[in-house]
Amino acid sequence: MNAVIKLAQLETKMFFRDRLSVFWTFLFPVVMIWLFGSMFGDNPMGNFTFAELFVPSWIGVNIVTTSFFTLGTVLAGYRETGVLRRYQSTPLASWKILAAHTVQGTVIFAISAVLLMVFGMLMYDLHIPEYIGSTLLALLISILAFFPFALFITSLAKNTQSAAAISSLFLNLMLFLSGATFPLEMMPTVLQYVSKVLPLYYVIELLRGTWNAGPITDYGMEVGILLSIGVVSVILASRFFRWSDK
Repeated sequence: MNAVIKLAQLETKMFFRDRLSVFWTFLFPVVMIWLFGSMFGDNPMGNFTFAELFVPSWIGVNIVTTSFFTLGTVLAGYRETGVLRRYQSTPLASWKILAAHTVQGTVIFAISAVLLMVFGMLMYDLHIPEYIGSTLLALLISILAFFPFALFITSLAKNTQSAAAISSLFLNLMLFLSGATFPLEMMPTVLQYVSKVLPLYYVIELLRGTWNAGPITDYGMEVGILLSIGVVSVILASRFFRWSDK
């Protein structure tokens, strides 16, 4: 376990040295919430305030960015440059390598989530989750769904550029069609149906619900779908993940 922690610490240090990654992970969501807050911050949205809907949504979006760009695309780059192959020549077990990257991704996401929550509290009087235990469990379930999902999707890429392109495509589709950015009620009926095919839709529904409305037991369908995505993704990732290009 010490090897997992040490490798996770090393990867975390490398992450913070990459200014672009730090910007997209920590600053970009804050800027987006501020921009939307300047337009809608004073207007109630149904029974909820702007912050009660948008902050949990963007915490969900950050699960996507972390899983695809901090985990999936980075591992694709390591595969292309031979780092993963060299890892396999060490006494470090393969599962420990993946576990270390999962720990690192979880830590990065946790920091970003706290940052967004504090920003929402300071700027828009956001309250802490009504069902904080349920919200934390919802976050864990979302991570368990998205991390292997991103690992599977990016494992299909031939190189880092392809992995980044795939990640960007999935992020943009889910960002604009899942309800994270624009209310689904504003979209055409066809797109409302499309949104329910996207995993992020269920993450957002789960986070918004446990943050504002009810315990996680009220969201059995969302939990079931996300856990199913996680199980299927683990099976597919174990089948298609490659440690080298050869």
